Amino acid sequence: MSLYFQPQGITVKASIKNSCLQLMLESEQVPDKPSSVAFIRQELSTWQPALITNVRIYGLRTDQSFPDWEETFSLIRQQSETATFLAALRTFKFASVVPYQDVFSAELYSNNTVKLLLFFGLFPLGIGLIANSSNLEQTAWLLGIYYASIWGVVLYNLIKPAWFSWRETLKCIVFTAIVGIPLLLLIQQFPLFQLLYAATESNLGLIPQLIGFIFGVGVLEEICKALPVYLFLLRPRKLNEPLTGAFYGAMSGLGFAIAEGGSYSLLYAFNLVRGQSGFGTYILVNTIRFVSLPLFHAILAGIVGYFLGLAAINRSRQLPIMFIGVALAAVLHGSYNTFSDGILGLVIISFTILLFVAYLRRSQQMVTEMQQAELERLTLPQDKSEN
Repeated sequence: MSLYFQPQGITVKASIKNSCLQLMLESEQVPDKPSSVAFIRQELSTWQPALITNVRIYGLRTDQSFPDWEETFSLIRQQSETATFLAALRTFKFASVVPYQDVFSAELYSNNTVKLLLFFGLFPLGIGLIANSSNLEQTAWLLGIYYASIWGVVLYNLIKPAWFSWRETLKCIVFTAIVGIPLLLLIQQFPLFQLLYAATESNLGLIPQLIGFIFGVGVLEEICKALPVYLFLLRPRKLNEPLTGAFYGAMSGLGFAIAEGGSYSLLYAFNLVRGQSGFGTYILVNTIRFVSLPLFHAILAGIVGYFLGLAAINRSRQLPIMFIGVALAAVLHGSYNTFSDGILGLVIISFTILLFVAYLRRSQQMVTEMQQAELERLTLPQDKSEN
């Protein structure tokens, strides 16, 4: 204790009287009370005295006979509280406080919720580790996969398909992203579609733009997203109800959004570098492209997939049912593209989401209607022959 006070010119004198430790701090100037008392309390907090119950501290100038200040505190109470706290702390077992054995147990990792938590929590951090060695397009693809995965989980729990296969899911996603979009870009070069796409960027007015977006962009993109569901599920007769068709259609839509998001991210970055947009706009458009539009693409493709599922039930009207699904999605798609800069675009997306949910809720009723229509077609020739 003296080692602390001596450099300050303070002499410490100690005595014990009636179980009270008395400390006299003397110096030419009055010793600072708050700092002196705080230091002594701290020093004495580790003591375990048998004869001392109280501590009284005096601050005295050397030219004075009486102290300028004094402070008294109980030492036993402080020691008792510290000892009690430490004793209580020792009652806890490390394995109970930190159940490390459970963390490394195989049972924990078999839980799907745990897998999702790890994936959604760690995937962006993993992207951050490799971002320095990846270009912008690769990073955009990885982010697109991340956000699409989130929507995939949400849509799976919303749709609740009758059967699920990782293989079929990945086939729909990869086919659309790797095969469907290049095929789409090729068909865009046909004269008719060149004309329709040109109308979307022209100054001819609202109606030509709407026509171009519906019959050009909408039709081609919705057929592109529906193609894997038709090839891998409907045509081989693996599809027999609308909810499963809606789910795999939505997964195809997410595959489309992943690829499209990667391309648009490059465009947004170029606009930022050229000074054609600010940082705020850059962040906003990327957020819309990675978060909101993948859901819109998925739901539009889910609507088409839903109708493909109905077409699997009512095969006598298969083509008209498929046409209705594609036409409906194309109209919603093209209408949003036309009015995306205003409130009407928000209304169209909201209506599309709610319409999709309504289809899901009416699925059993629509299945019954399709089965009844198919049954009537099968019995109609027999009835005619009897007449």
